[in-house]
Amino acid sequence: MNRAPYPFQDFVRAKHRLLSALVEHHEPFTLLSGDTGTGKTALLRELRGELERARHRVLYFAEAQKLGAAGLVKVVAESLRVRTSMCHSVSLERLLRALADESHSLMLWLDEGHQLAEETLAEARALTESNLDGTPRVQVLLVGLPKLRAELQALPYLWRRCVVREELTGLVFEELEPFLTHHFGVEQANRLDNDAHQVLFERANGVPGLIVPMFRAILERFGCDPTPVDPVAVEDTLERWDLA
Repeated sequence: MNRAPYPFQDFVRAKHRLLSALVEHHEPFTLLSGDTGTGKTALLRELRGELERARHRVLYFAEAQKLGAAGLVKVVAESLRVRTSMCHSVSLERLLRALADESHSLMLWLDEGHQLAEETLAEARALTESNLDGTPRVQVLLVGLPKLRAELQALPYLWRRCVVREELTGLVFEELEPFLTHHFGVEQANRLDNDAHQVLFERANGVPGLIVPMFRAILERFGCDPTPVDPVAVEDTLERWDLA
């Protein structure tokens, strides 16, 4: 059974802002960035779970960097059961006609966005602007590492369209103990005192995707009985974990 993500401040803020941007304000472009392990994929799952399936259709591309402009149009068209052509312009025209008749809001979530070609981003922008009545039929959520922000800043025509720009940075120190309790239970979380928590937090830099395996390594070394683990032992364990 998959455990629900711990609702740390960064995560909750980003989720609420993105949900509002997509559903209430119909923003054509939104941005979610963050280092590996900060919870971007978990956040996307939470967002998708809160969208009304009768109103929104989500197309998620986990490896969007493999999509060229023509490939993006082809995949979107096929998802709407639009017959594509060997000629890109014909496929695009058919897709735009289908979008005009689409009752759902179509959301394109492009992960690994920092690896997208500029021509693919330009094509995504064209899809968001295909409806002249002002309400976008297509909304694009770009997801990637922090360098995605810099890459978009170098493309002013896209950057200014990303009105909502969220970045996940991880936990604050005060959230570490409840985070460990959420994932491992009170008894295990309490095995570390404040100094040991500080060692773990600094080693992981507050990144949830690092804290979990690091704490698991501590439990594997010292067993799951409730014996306290001192900060020096935590430091030594995580040093070994880094070198493994």
